[in-house]
Amino acid sequence: MKIINRILTILMQLMWKVVRPEDLKLGDHVYRYGWYGLYSHHGIYIGNGYVIHFTRTESKKTLFPSLFKTSYKQEILSPCPECGYLESSDHGVVKTCLDCFRRDGRKLRSLHRYEYGCPILRFKFARRGTCTMLLDTKLPHQFVDKANKLHNDNAFGDYNLINNNCEHFATYCRTDYRASEQAAFFSECAGKIKEAKEWTMKKLLRRN
Repeated sequence: MKIINRILTILMQLMWKVVRPEDLKLGDHVYRYGWYGLYSHHGIYIGNGYVIHFTRTESKKTLFPSLFKTSYKQEILSPCPECGYLESSDHGVVKTCLDCFRRDGRKLRSLHRYEYGCPILRFKFARRGTCTMLLDTKLPHQFVDKANKLHNDNAFGDYNLINNNCEHFATYCRTDYRASEQAAFFSECAGKIKEAKEWTMKKLLRRN
């Protein structure tokens, strides 16, 4: 598993350019991959090594709980010495250091910069959750101001994986529109799986 994880990490770095923390700009929409690149977590860089991002609002349960050992669950009971973030209790819109944002289990994932105004041809072939055709026309400090306000008020509603997730939050800060390309992709996949199940059930019923 370690070898597979390493290979996937290298491939992601080659396909989606890694951004070094020192190269981040105020208001950048950043993301990092989680669980072998299956999904991406998004946030707004507000400067001085901090990111504002949207996390689950209910009790924090990972999508893949069986993959994380008890020893790690015990470790996250202590707040981060850098920013004070406590993953087990801090929910909703949170402000954390870059390391807390990058952390996926025991690993610190690479940072990537989200692209706005992506040309339609490139968008069609791009991996979902890496770019959007939406334009961001405001100034960087306006992105940060909006993220700070949403954090101070913790006012982005309840977390929903499909309808109101971290990518929705970041795109809203940049464009005033809630958009999540990876959620749209997952929703489409779920729809196709449902159709396949219904088709299979119909076939089985006809045979009986």
